[in-house]
Amino acid sequence: MGEDGGNVIKRVRDHYEGMSKSQQKVAEFFITSEEALYLSAARIAEILDVSHSTVVRTAQAIGFEGFPDLQAALQEHVFGHATSAAAFELGKRKLSDGGQPLDSASLLQRAMLADARNIEYLVQEIRPEEFTASVDRLINARAIYVIGLRASAPLARSFGLALRQLRPNCTILEPGVGDLPDQIFDLSADDVLFSICFGRYATVTLSCMEFARNLGAHVITVTDTPLSPAARRADTSFVVRHGVWFYGASASLLSLLNAFVSAIFVQQHDLARERLERIDKALKFFEVFESADEDPPLREDD
Repeated sequence: MGEDGGNVIKRVRDHYEGMSKSQQKVAEFFITSEEALYLSAARIAEILDVSHSTVVRTAQAIGFEGFPDLQAALQEHVFGHATSAAAFELGKRKLSDGGQPLDSASLLQRAMLADARNIEYLVQEIRPEEFTASVDRLINARAIYVIGLRASAPLARSFGLALRQLRPNCTILEPGVGDLPDQIFDLSADDVLFSICFGRYATVTLSCMEFARNLGAHVITVTDTPLSPAARRADTSFVVRHGVWFYGASASLLSLLNAFVSAIFVQQHDLARERLERIDKALKFFEVFESADEDPPLREDD
C-alpha cells in the first residue's frame, strides 16, 4: 500500500458510499474517534456491536490489506502532526481506557503491564531473518552512524555508546555539537545509518536518512508505523508501535535495542571482550568510578 497516512481520511470518505451499513458505522468510528488509534479490532467490534470480521472487512474495503495497516496509517497521520500535549492526552485516555480516573497504584500496574504486552507483541511481529540480516550488517559495516533526536535521543545515545564499546567506528550524530555535515560527510556505501524516529518526525533525522540513501549506505530505522516518513526512507524498518504515548514506545524500543547489542556481543564475543577490557583499563586510569577497594568515609557517629 503505497499511499501515505495523510490520505487515509480521504480514502475512507471516497469508499464510504459503497459500504454496507455496518461497515459505514465502523468507518465513521475510524475517522471520528481517537480510540481507533490504539484499540484492537476485537475491542472496536465490541464497542460498535458488530462482528470482528466487519471491522477487518471495512479496512479492506477502504483499500488496506487488513486492520493493522489501516491503524498504522491513522497513527502516521495523527502522530506526524500531533502536538506533544495531544500525544500526552491520548496516553492518558489509553491508560484509563475511557473510564474513571485511576489512582497512582492502578496507573503503575496498567502502564507496566501495557509495556509488557507491547514487548510480547513486538517479539511476534519482528521477522527473525530480518533481525539477523540487520545484526550482520551492524557487525560487518565499515562504520555505523546512529541518530535519534528529542524523545529518541537518550536511547539513541545509549545504543550508540553500547555499539562503540563492542566495535570500532561508531558515530553518534548530534546536531548542535559542531556542524552535522562535519559529522556525517565521511559516510559511504560501506556504512550503516541506524535511525530512531517516531512521530512527530524530526526533519534532521529524515535528512540524514536521505543523505545516507543517496550515498548507497544501508539505512535501518526503528519507527512507529510502516507508513512513517522514516520507514519510507529506510532499507530496513522495525516497527515499534507506541504504547502509552508518554514516553512513547521506550520499553519496547529499549528491549529491541538490547537484543541488537546482545546479538552483536555473542557473535563477536572475542573482539567485544577485548575492547571491553581495554575500555576498563582506560576507565581505571582516568578514575571514572569510585574504587571499591577504598574504605568508605567515616560517619560522624563512628
